[in-house]
Amino acid sequence: MPVEVRPYDLPDAAVFSGTGDDMLVWQPTEMVIVLGQSNTPERSLITKNVLSDGIPVTKRPTGGEAVILTPQMAVITVAREYREMARSKEFFMEVNSLILNVLSDLGVKNYGTRGISDITIGDRKILGSSMHRRENRLVYHGVLNLAGDPSIFGKYLSHPSREPDYRRYRPHTEFVTSLRNEGYNIEFSDIASMLKSVPSGTQTPLSVTT
Repeated sequence: MPVEVRPYDLPDAAVFSGTGDDMLVWQPTEMVIVLGQSNTPERSLITKNVLSDGIPVTKRPTGGEAVILTPQMAVITVAREYREMARSKEFFMEVNSLILNVLSDLGVKNYGTRGISDITIGDRKILGSSMHRRENRLVYHGVLNLAGDPSIFGKYLSHPSREPDYRRYRPHTEFVTSLRNEGYNIEFSDIASMLKSVPSGTQTPLSVTT
């Protein structure tokens, strides 16, 4: 029995299809697997586990590898429209800087960026992100692991076909961590309220919807 991939209908779908600058910070209400644009269930998922546990699967319009969303995570989606298109790397850095400032203000230590756009504590990932380009608009899609159990990644996701050098072929359980596992009891409301108060640096003010 094949895995059904439903159309992307998560709360930030309108950010991807919209126009202008926008920002949505939201908390998933259920576990859902989100494939990257070039992913297939056969290559990216451990399908027998996905099917037996009835985990819904969708596909976002950005690149990158498959992710799992749970209520223990914060999803940060930021759109910027440019008169002259910027490079994806610059926009990754801009949004990640906002998030890193928030983590610093919340007392997180030993954080940094690795690979193209991962945010880490030590050498373990706490946030992965991807980018969508359309005409003169970029959309950043990031998932911050507040308290999700890293073992769920190994249960439902295959080892990715592409990985950053710093991963060093480590399995999901040795590569991914959460803020809670690192000793930080940070809630979704903390992240959302802090991002509301951080100047975005964008051409028009960004709002945070929770």
